[in-house]
Amino acid sequence: MDGNWIGDRYPLCVDLPKHHFLKKGVSFRFRAGSSRPVSLYAPEHWDSDESIKRFVLFPNSLLYQKLCNPDENGDCNFANTVTLDTNLACVENECRVDGQSCNCFFD
Repeated sequence: MDGNWIGDRYPLCVDLPKHHFLKKGVSFRFRAGSSRPVSLYAPEHWDSDESIKRFVLFPNSLLYQKLCNPDENGDCNFANTVTLDTNLACVENECRVDGQSCNCFFD
C-alpha cells in the first residue's frame, strides 16, 4: 500500500480527546438490532459470553435522546444515521469511557 500501513492517517483511540464520541460532528449508524459494528471483528462467541460487557446508554443521557429522537409518546424514532450538531455532556456510564476502553470505528 505505497509503503504505508493499513490504518495510517487514522488516530489511535488513546490519542482521541476525552469523550470523543460526544463531540460535534461524530456520526452514529443504526444497526437494526445488531451489536456487531461493521468495522469490528468480534468472535461470535462474544454474543453469548456474559463476561463481555456491552455499553448501555441510560434514558436520561443526552446521547440516548439524540439517538432515540422520541416522539410525543416517548417512543424512539431511530434514524439510519445521526450526526451530533453540538458537543454533549456525558451522563453516568458515558463519563467512564476513555480511549483505552472503547473501540474506534472508521468507515
